[in-house]
Amino acid sequence: MKYCFIIFILIGLLGCSRKKETNERYSDEQISSLHLEKTRVLVSEKDSLIRIDLNQFYGKKNFDFQSLVKEVRLVPLETIEESLVDVIYKVLPTATNIYVYDRYKGGGIVIFDQKGKFVKRIPNGQGPGELSRLYDIDFDEENDQLIAYEHSFLSFYKPDGEFIRQERLPFGFYNIVATPNGYLISTLPDQGNGHFGELKDFTFWVTDKNFKVVSVALPSFYNNIHYSWYRYLYKNQKIMVTQKFNDTIYQYESEANRLQAKYLLDFQDKKLPQRYLEGNYEKFKRTLKNNDYYFFIGEYLDIGEFQVIYLENWYNNLRPIIYRNKKSGNLVGGTHGDIKISELPPIIFPKSAYGNELISWYIPNKDFPFNTQSKMLSETDKAKVRDLTKEDNPVLVFFRLNDF
Repeated sequence: MKYCFIIFILIGLLGCSRKKETNERYSDEQISSLHLEKTRVLVSEKDSLIRIDLNQFYGKKNFDFQSLVKEVRLVPLETIEESLVDVIYKVLPTATNIYVYDRYKGGGIVIFDQKGKFVKRIPNGQGPGELSRLYDIDFDEENDQLIAYEHSFLSFYKPDGEFIRQERLPFGFYNIVATPNGYLISTLPDQGNGHFGELKDFTFWVTDKNFKVVSVALPSFYNNIHYSWYRYLYKNQKIMVTQKFNDTIYQYESEANRLQAKYLLDFQDKKLPQRYLEGNYEKFKRTLKNNDYYFFIGEYLDIGEFQVIYLENWYNNLRPIIYRNKKSGNLVGGTHGDIKISELPPIIFPKSAYGNELISWYIPNKDFPFNTQSKMLSETDKAKVRDLTKEDNPVLVFFRLNDF
């Protein structure tokens, strides 16, 4: 009985401790600053939804990627000890700089100018201006500031990486995009936002510059499946929004605070049935490994007249990529893009976008034939990469598409 009583007391103390920790994570003042009682729930408009038929892209398919490429320019990232780049998570170009969020020593930001010359590294660490638990970066053009979201904190820097300030945020999230009037935020389940009450399950938030939550939209689905793509917010010429396992691509208009369901991806013949998304992750993974299903995780790029869509298939270990011309509605894609290595580096699967250009990158090799033979690359660009080896930093490739 004595031992049972002690265990009971310990469980009670642990429960109180956890309750106290939960209550003290954000102060009443911080929660009040969100003005949740005034938050509006946006309903996405569906009056001009465009259906994109992807049923033709099943299975292993080659496509002529070479003919899609109109122009190419290379930006080799300067290689010195301070600028070494590890696995790249995000490339964020601006009019003056290129910001690379990479995995080096726990995750940091490397700043290069537009020609790839090293400017500064903002390292992982606990010191002033250093980064810890970095999730996402963006550039606030209106205030001319680089912003970096670390879990529960937003850090602000001048374009050259000089630290300005840091703010603690009264919520957790995944991605952030700066707008003229505030920020757009994408969340995932279980990010500690229970204090949002009935609003906690919405995955898209609109805030002002003081992080007052103006609007929310897009309730989360399939919260038991803890699998996510890196990014669900895409700011280029327009702001596009995706969700995991949701086959709709949305467009957000900042000035009107309007969310529009813009594109619906149709691959019904082999779409993963919804019932497998309502269980747990193990069932989800087992189903995809044993059945020829396709699904959309939210990976997407948009460059004005063109868009790029990725699908997943774990049964055949396939990853189709689809290029779409918005004007003609034509689609080109497959799982393997044909290129001539004498003309182009391996850039079939772009990973970012800037203006009218898609962005990919490759590990250099001085023996690549396009270093000297390519007719698509300028002589200036070929000279930049001719003597680079795999010990050098990656080379960024900016490319434009032909009409098709």
